[in-house]
Amino acid sequence: MSEHSTIIGGSKAAQRINCPASYKLEEKMPKQVGSDYAREGSMLHAAMELILASELRGKDLDQLVGQDLGFGDDLIVTIDHVRNKLAPATDAFWELVGEHRIEDWFVEAKVSLGAVIPGAFGTCDVLAKDSRKRLWVIDWKFGDGVAVDVEGNYQLGFYAGCALYENEDEEINAFTADVTGVVCCIVQPRAGSNRTYDTWETTIDWVEDLVDLAVKAVEQAQAPEPPIKAGPHCRWCSARPICPAHTALATDALTHTPGSATTVELSVLLEKAELLKRWVNDVYALAQCELENGATIPGWKLVPKQPRRQWVDELNAEARLRKKFRKIDIVKETLISPTQAEKLNKKFYDKWLTPLVESKSSGLTIAPDSDKREAVVNPFALLANALQDANIKANGETK
Repeated sequence: MSEHSTIIGGSKAAQRINCPASYKLEEKMPKQVGSDYAREGSMLHAAMELILASELRGKDLDQLVGQDLGFGDDLIVTIDHVRNKLAPATDAFWELVGEHRIEDWFVEAKVSLGAVIPGAFGTCDVLAKDSRKRLWVIDWKFGDGVAVDVEGNYQLGFYAGCALYENEDEEINAFTADVTGVVCCIVQPRAGSNRTYDTWETTIDWVEDLVDLAVKAVEQAQAPEPPIKAGPHCRWCSARPICPAHTALATDALTHTPGSATTVELSVLLEKAELLKRWVNDVYALAQCELENGATIPGWKLVPKQPRRQWVDELNAEARLRKKFRKIDIVKETLISPTQAEKLNKKFYDKWLTPLVESKSSGLTIAPDSDKREAVVNPFALLANALQDANIKANGETK
């Protein structure tokens, strides 16, 4: 299993560089228990390490089904993991190897930035080099949430910096001695997406600039009053519930009335709202953790969730219901979804079922401009706004 640096590491690079104060704030937080999603991700990373080390491909991957890989009987590799995560990731890796003539690589390579930042290191999923002497930093992302952007990614840049500045591992030091450039690659098999990986080529200069930012951030993090800043980099920060920047955001938000905000003001408020949504959830999670550990929080208590009735003995309940009602009245059956059908047999789905499937949105939602989905344009609203602007110009009015 990968180790993690506490001062700064791959997953913490963007957070530390943008908010050096997060280091001391996180030290004040109680140790968190990894979520089920995090454990599953760790298991899939361990599986990929085994797959590449053993050069498993195709049907050979099925031998992983049922194995716990050291994560306990409650978490095992399933056929769904193999079909929808491990197989696509493996295929992507070998496609990259063939297409870009990648000739050598390390799997789960621990690399250190200790030459410039004592105690800083990271574990890179795959560190490779192609025939053009470009250093490849490949990272597995197995979450089904929002796709992670590869361009300008600080996590992969940090790993590249560690590899280029490595002075502890002679083998990696020799491996990177003749590097001419850097390619970052994120492999992220996601449900409903046909794209498994994205690459971004950058320069050694960009990596060195990032290392300089990391050095400065660590120095600031250890200062008496380190800089603090809220932003997208806060996404995985465990200190959000006690963060003064988030508390200030919440206080400021309560002074605004969204109903009277202009569109420009709404843009600013939406950015704050995104940060505060996560902050609010973190505050509740921290409070529940404290209460479950026996703490007392004035005005709050632990209570059971709203109970939902369920059968103690479903078979017996059905047998009794059948004495009074028809089966059609008591047993409701629905067809499995296209996603579930694809998981059953992807080849059969691709050949016979795709003509019967459509992707239909359930409605509209708002998203930042960075979202890759195309904006939905309301022509009537645009026309009304254009006419309003024309009237203002014609009448010489100003807002």
